[in-house]
Amino acid sequence: MAHSGILIGIDLGTSSVKALAIDGSGHVWGRAKHHYEMQRPFPGWVEQSPLEWWNAVRYAIRKLGEQVDLSRTTGIGLSGQLNGLVLVDKAGNPLAEALIWLDQRATEQSQFLSEHWLDTIHAIAFGNPGPIHSLSKLLWFQDNVPELILNTHKLLFPKDYITFKLTDQFVTDTSDAGATLMLDLGRREWAKAFLSKLEIPLEILPTLHESPDVVGAITSLAASETGLPVGIPVVAGAGDMGALAVGTGVTTEGSACTTIGTAGHIALYCDSVPQQVDHRLWMMCHALPGKYFWHGLVMTGGHCLTWFLDNFGQDEQTMARPQSQDPYDLILNYASSVPPGSQGLIFLPFLDGASTPYYDPGAQAAFVGATTSTGKPTFTRAVLEGVAYNFRDTFEIFAELGYAIKGVQAGEGGSRHPLWPTIIADVLGLPVNILSELDSSALGASIIAGVGTDIWRDFTEATRLAVRTTHKILPDSDHHRLYTKQYRRYQQAYAALRPLY
Repeated sequence: MAHSGILIGIDLGTSSVKALAIDGSGHVWGRAKHHYEMQRPFPGWVEQSPLEWWNAVRYAIRKLGEQVDLSRTTGIGLSGQLNGLVLVDKAGNPLAEALIWLDQRATEQSQFLSEHWLDTIHAIAFGNPGPIHSLSKLLWFQDNVPELILNTHKLLFPKDYITFKLTDQFVTDTSDAGATLMLDLGRREWAKAFLSKLEIPLEILPTLHESPDVVGAITSLAASETGLPVGIPVVAGAGDMGALAVGTGVTTEGSACTTIGTAGHIALYCDSVPQQVDHRLWMMCHALPGKYFWHGLVMTGGHCLTWFLDNFGQDEQTMARPQSQDPYDLILNYASSVPPGSQGLIFLPFLDGASTPYYDPGAQAAFVGATTSTGKPTFTRAVLEGVAYNFRDTFEIFAELGYAIKGVQAGEGGSRHPLWPTIIADVLGLPVNILSELDSSALGASIIAGVGTDIWRDFTEATRLAVRTTHKILPDSDHHRLYTKQYRRYQQAYAALRPLY
């Protein structure tokens, strides 16, 4: 493809939407971002407004239109936060606020699934039920607001609500559906017999597609609201993890990534469902039709640093404003002066519970090992290291399963400053490749759009052109040995504190 056409990737994240415009050689022509809020009406409840999502998407596309000519658009792909739940009526109007992945209200329902349906879920969905899963949330609605389910025309996942607003189609894709415990992963179709036994009305399930399938086109109403031309094809897209795996180049055997957004994510490519499934991790459908990946989740990856900066970084925020600096850069620069191991200080990064491999929604964050001489830069570095130890939890399981990983791709915002990816390289003992485009899910969504609209022959060609590495961070062997000792202490600290949660 010549530079004349552009592909737009829209990533509906937890805290903001990002829109990216690229061409067929992978060159980025424009980007836009717009934030939205989370509501926490009760302890453990975390909701967002689908209407706010749509307003943010409209704003981001119009901002993109100030940088590129939107009439050059040849395809649009979407990516979005996994395990949100939007219940809509026939007109596509949300019947309630969206429960997002961080919402913990369905703990009782997830325990019910574990007690009564665990073997079935292991056989079809290859995961352990938790309140994070859309299935648990759906059962919560069924138990607590049954009239809402009766009035539901379709259930949608977050990005699919935006697809509806763009195309009038009620659809989803296998990578998004595959994270919910509602999909038969091996067959890549809804687990209808299982869902029927749970008395979930099958007619509310959206139509299922593979990620590159063209599912609709921009309607005249969507065009008037966004500035996009009528008729531009829109592909099914992927959940943020499937899109992120594409946008980091995790598309061939042995390739893996570590990314730090609001959450921390690990993906390891699998050509097919492995014979040995380890339920400490999630097996997920890839955006590549018929392919899969292992997924490890750090519930609060980048959010740990945001929380720390919000609560303890007032000085850095005050200093940054007049100089138009990023307060994150300031606080990380100070942390860079602290030696590896944070002078023995350990941080458990479980601000909103622990996910893989612990599945402990009651887990809480903690600093262990502070003394009179422990200053803020040491606490900051300990936060980064604690998140890296939670990454290592997943990589230890990969090693047990016999995977030989030679390096990882690093994406998303937490990789912008060199300190965090350097710590990850040292903790894992693996080279870390820093990507030129760190908005990995938005890039992945645009690549999926390009494959689906025949801009590229396949994902191999697409990722070769569009996913680029700027430099490689090699692990320091002395630091890795030190971090291995600290990592074992982190494991001991979690085990010791677990009875107190």
